[in-house]
Amino acid sequence: MRVRCIQQRPSETQVTALGSSYYRSQSFHLTVGKEYVAIGLDLAIDSNVHGNGVWIHLVSDHGNLIWAPLALFEVTDPRVSKYWEARVFDEGLKLWPPSLFRDSYHEDLADGVAEVEDDFRRVRARLEEEAYGHADTHAP
Repeated sequence: MRVRCIQQRPSETQVTALGSSYYRSQSFHLTVGKEYVAIGLDLAIDSNVHGNGVWIHLVSDHGNLIWAPLALFEVTDPRVSKYWEARVFDEGLKLWPPSLFRDSYHEDLADGVAEVEDDFRRVRARLEEEAYGHADTHAP
């Protein structure tokens, strides 16, 4: 799945739909007009992290794995990844590569844990190969 950024922040209507858990001051470090490969999707229902709505996992312009509301994007390639696995949680549904479900994966990636960084490089390359026919070697 590929998406193109169409706005850097949600509109007031979109913020209302996201709910009270949405943190208004966050920045996503995205470029309007740029295309991104979806690492995964999070369909949130009353999540204390995301509120309500669909969130997309992707690599920001700073090279970090982030979540951003899908409302910031238009879908340019609607094919979902064959590498995603669906899991139901109290707060919704997550569609991600299986290794990302590991406890503390996102924190360990942010902290530079070598094993997790290596896994994420492999996962990202696999998803980029699937999305583009080759890994995006110029990506951050």
